[in-house]
Amino acid sequence: MKIGCLARYFNPYGEEVEFAQNNNFEFMQIWYDSNGIALKKDSDPIESIKKYNFPTIIHAVLDINEFEEHVPKLIETMKYLGHQELIIHPICKSEEITVQTIYKLSDKVSFALEELSRENITLYLENNSKLDPIFNASNEIEIMFKQNPNLEFLLDIAHIDNYEHLKSMVKIKMPKILHIADRHLEVIHEHLPIGQGNIDYKHIFADIFNEFHGKVILEIVQSSNDMLNSKAKIEEYCGIKSSSAMLQY
Repeated sequence: MKIGCLARYFNPYGEEVEFAQNNNFEFMQIWYDSNGIALKKDSDPIESIKKYNFPTIIHAVLDINEFEEHVPKLIETMKYLGHQELIIHPICKSEEITVQTIYKLSDKVSFALEELSRENITLYLENNSKLDPIFNASNEIEIMFKQNPNLEFLLDIAHIDNYEHLKSMVKIKMPKILHIADRHLEVIHEHLPIGQGNIDYKHIFADIFNEFHGKVILEIVQSSNDMLNSKAKIEEYCGIKSSSAMLQY
């Protein structure tokens, strides 16, 4: 299992690389939206990523009506950086969500898959919470993967409704990437350090993902100590010897 962290957009990218390297994170996730790559302290984010040459994966938040514009842009960026994997986090703010919206989203994902496959880039689609009610319900997860069998799944555990919802999604498609953060399950949307909410990660890794060997991304930005304490807890639950006992800069 490989554990990654977020490249915090509010810090210089070089500092984030140093933090990740010193604390044994194996890769970082880079935020992308309609404004491009979010690294606010770097004048040329793409060149910064290229310069430091640390393993990264782009997490693109795309509205349902932004795929045609941004997928080609993402492909050019990824070819330049040598990336072979892309995360798309789909949202739908530009129009009303109805029972038919999942089929429109599926068509957009099919377009992205076709474009990305030409460059041998693997696409992962991330589930939403009820805060963004598209690609959240189990029946929508099933529709998406039935229509797009080559699509891979990124499962954000902080977006689950409850443990039965989690199990139902895993039954439809075993994810190859997990987003990890804590949350109070009675709150519709939170991303907290592990142990500060009430998600039972010990149960999740012992009983649901006991044979998981993919990537784990800690979606935690509260503080460096929170990131490292969360990493140590996940390593403990997965039976991995902790490599994050001390904060290193």
